[in-house]
Amino acid sequence: MKPDSVRPSTQGRLRIPLTAAVTDHPPPICTQQSVTVPPEAGAKFAQPLLYGSDDWQAAYATLRSTNEGMNGFLKDGAREALGDPQRRRIRGVAAQSIFVSLLLWAANLRKIDRFLVEAAAGTARRRPRRRRTRALGEWLPGQPPPPTTVTGGPGPDPPTAA
Repeated sequence: MKPDSVRPSTQGRLRIPLTAAVTDHPPPICTQQSVTVPPEAGAKFAQPLLYGSDDWQAAYATLRSTNEGMNGFLKDGAREALGDPQRRRIRGVAAQSIFVSLLLWAANLRKIDRFLVEAAAGTARRRPRRRRTRALGEWLPGQPPPPTTVTGGPGPDPPTAA
């Protein structure tokens, strides 16, 4: 019923047929130009921490890095090679599941063994946190990036040498 909704780009799309009851007593959605959605409508997707905030970053960034690191560890071609189907030539979901669980078990044993060796040698260390980059909300098109400490201005620390 909105004239603005009928244009060349919407031609051929499925439309609700107008009946006499709808044209005589149109619902508000057919007459107003905007719709207000209350916060309760999306409450099931609410998070306790604001997405992208410092608290959210501290809670979730480490978990993601840990998961991605473990994925890379498991897919290492010289060890478990979980991503290589040629290393798991067995049929069936149950057999594949058992095989993957054995690979995970072996990878965990390898990690534990490495930790114990490094702890006994006194070489186990905690890596420093990575430097932070600017948030997308601070980026504006056409502006150069802020100067870093390498160029003499304020900015994030340069990456550390391995």
